[in-house]
Amino acid sequence: MAATIDAHWHYHGVRAVVLENRLLRVVVLPETGGRIYSLVHKPSDTEFLWHNPRMHPRLTPFGTSFDDNLVGGWDDLLPTVDACMYKGEAIPDHGEVWGLAWDWQVMATADGQPCLFTAVSAPITPVRLERWLSLDAHQPELRVRYRLTNLAPQPVDLLFGLHPMFAISPTHRLDLPPARMLVELASAERFGQVGQVYEWPHLPTNSGAVDMRTIPASDRQAYAGHYATETTAGWFALTDTASQVGLAFVYPTNVFKALWLWMCYGGWRDHYHLAVEPWTGYPVNLAQAAAAGRQLILAAHQSLEFSVTAFAYTGRMEVSGVDQRGEHYTAR
Repeated sequence: MAATIDAHWHYHGVRAVVLENRLLRVVVLPETGGRIYSLVHKPSDTEFLWHNPRMHPRLTPFGTSFDDNLVGGWDDLLPTVDACMYKGEAIPDHGEVWGLAWDWQVMATADGQPCLFTAVSAPITPVRLERWLSLDAHQPELRVRYRLTNLAPQPVDLLFGLHPMFAISPTHRLDLPPARMLVELASAERFGQVGQVYEWPHLPTNSGAVDMRTIPASDRQAYAGHYATETTAGWFALTDTASQVGLAFVYPTNVFKALWLWMCYGGWRDHYHLAVEPWTGYPVNLAQAAAAGRQLILAAHQSLEFSVTAFAYTGRMEVSGVDQRGEHYTAR
């Protein structure tokens, strides 16, 4: 089965565009922030993205609460996560574009493969975000190309991040390359002390070292937020060790300077999910990041282009690295 795109669907009343090959099925909701709502490995019937069991996708007004409209999936966020005041403007919760209707069009890549183009301009920050999504014809790879453009005649500050929320279980394992970590949030001693710095994956606590690659059960009623502030390579992988099916992301470290790990194990609104988010800077509050000099600065009318690949793999219980052969990636 070659890659196809079908734009003739709706899901709970919102437009759904389906990208599919024989190994992956991807559902994009362009009217609700361009959200990648579903990412399924078809041979194992594995849905990688978390969906809120208490809420379905819906149209939302600009500036509303992200958390109160949390449906799950993979959002692209700019120019902040935390609502903040920046240069006299009130930037809303989780930024400006996650709830907007994005422009979209089905087109073809240079090699003739079908491609879904999506784009949106932020209402407050003078930035346009363009995105091209395509599936490889024969591999379980979703390729996403981005372009951020400053529309203003002067520099603009922003943060940009990928916000995929993953379905998890106690048999899941998160692998990262070696990284320096910073504890930002911790509801229990198991997740460290706020401000603590450690080397992935072993977090020292008063009760002994904790292997952060393991996923606790939801009845732990805990949550935590940690940053990977210094990573040695641009990838992460989440594997279900029971089924030996996983998903890896590959991203450019010259663009994404940090990872934000939001670990929700029943302790926030009784949700159970994991978000692993590449960001152009940290913390994920634009005002705070800019005060620390860690924001992304686009020069007047500058465009920044980069690509991200998400790929599925099987037959593994852990990932020690990602190899590239030509245009394709494999986990090892």
